[in-house]
Amino acid sequence: MNANFRIPAQKPPFARPTVSVLIAAYNAVPFLERAVNSARAQGDAVIEIIVVDDCSTDATLEVAGAMSRQDSRVKVVHLQRNGGPSAARNAGLEAASGDWIAILDADDAYAPGRMERLVEIAAAQDADIVTDKFSYYDPASDASSPATIAFTKDTTLIDIETFLAHARPFGVDTDWGLLKPVFRRKFLADRSLRYPSNSRHGEDFLFVTDALLEGAKYVASNFRGYLYTHRGAGWSRTKVNYDGQVDQSQSLLLDRRLSGNSRLVSLLKERIRAMKRLSAEYKTQALIAERRLLPLATAGMMDWRIAASILRKAKNKITTVHAG
Repeated sequence: MNANFRIPAQKPPFARPTVSVLIAAYNAVPFLERAVNSARAQGDAVIEIIVVDDCSTDATLEVAGAMSRQDSRVKVVHLQRNGGPSAARNAGLEAASGDWIAILDADDAYAPGRMERLVEIAAAQDADIVTDKFSYYDPASDASSPATIAFTKDTTLIDIETFLAHARPFGVDTDWGLLKPVFRRKFLADRSLRYPSNSRHGEDFLFVTDALLEGAKYVASNFRGYLYTHRGAGWSRTKVNYDGQVDQSQSLLLDRRLSGNSRLVSLLKERIRAMKRLSAEYKTQALIAERRLLPLATAGMMDWRIAASILRKAKNKITTVHAG
């Protein structure tokens, strides 16, 4: 036998990417099982579904425990005090072992085949973050309607400028801060990225912005794989603090990774203006619903955005009456 002959080394078998699904759950009894089952149905790629009970006051912990006894992939983490979605997700990140981290809100669900499609795209594009479109789900009618997201190609590369241009209300399409991406766990670990512990609202926007500023490659699919339960459906247990999100975005203006780029600063200021308008719209809507006309008038005099919201609602009502 030729002494120089060497038997070719066997190539290791292809290691299929694994996914850890994180579900932050607070008083989620009515809908938690639907969320977990949608993750269980994603196939073998999902190796664990980590339900983080955020110190619920209902039977969420018991329901999660029962599901974990039915399926060993369902793991339960219980927080001794309520910390909000950021704290719960960070606890899930500490417990996760998959190659990819997929976020699932407890009142939402995945469409069939979502995880397989996303990890395939991530591998093909060598991405650190991958996302898709979502549909709004109405539990009352059990119907879904597509959100308006400007992904028209099979895959779209999202850089920090593109993200900030679309991550705001009242834009050309739905706020991209509502997207639920899947993250490469190694990228998060290498850069010590965690959700902002002081944030209970808008944490997805802040987390993705942080990752992009750290150089993440973010790719989006034109597939609708996430079922987002519309917050007006009555399932949500949280009253959104839009003023708090304004403060967070204003603090982000001081971030050295962003503050020196005039284009990024301008886009972030546009988001701040849009969030202030959204806050005014919700305050106006709440006062009208409660028939608190005097506080409504006072708020309109104190805040021009609320006054503008009142005028818009009055104009829409007049238009509707005339059209009828």
